[in-house]
Amino acid sequence: MRWRHPPVYRPLVDLSTMEEHHVIVTYRLDRTTILELCAHLEPDLMSAICHPTVIPPLVQVLSVLHFLASRSFQTTVAIASGMTQPMFSNVLSRVLSALLKHMRRYIVFPQVEDLPTVKGYFCALGHIPNIVGAIDGTHESLVHPA
Repeated sequence: MRWRHPPVYRPLVDLSTMEEHHVIVTYRLDRTTILELCAHLEPDLMSAICHPTVIPPLVQVLSVLHFLASRSFQTTVAIASGMTQPMFSNVLSRVLSALLKHMRRYIVFPQVEDLPTVKGYFCALGHIPNIVGAIDGTHESLVHPA
């Protein structure tokens, strides 16, 4: 199908006008980190755009962060982001793939030799033994497979 005039995507969210507290509650990251993340992912997100409606990388990242933070449904986040569900599904796939390429920059696991120090730090901080990391303040129990 040929487009006479390709549709123009109009972002529904303007990160610059949101209060910092609202940004953190909605996306689980602060504004500076989100913008830095977008800068790192932009080349991957721009090269993958094949749709006539170009969705800016910032909107792609924000919609995926909102999806991950809210634990909502794709349809709900898609509507809030001004996309169709199939379009959001493609965006989700692209952003997650781009994040995987850069994850070592953002996700760091302690080395085996550092575990006693890390466990001691968390025990002193929260009086919870055998903790080796924290994710966004959420408690996740990791069980060794049988």
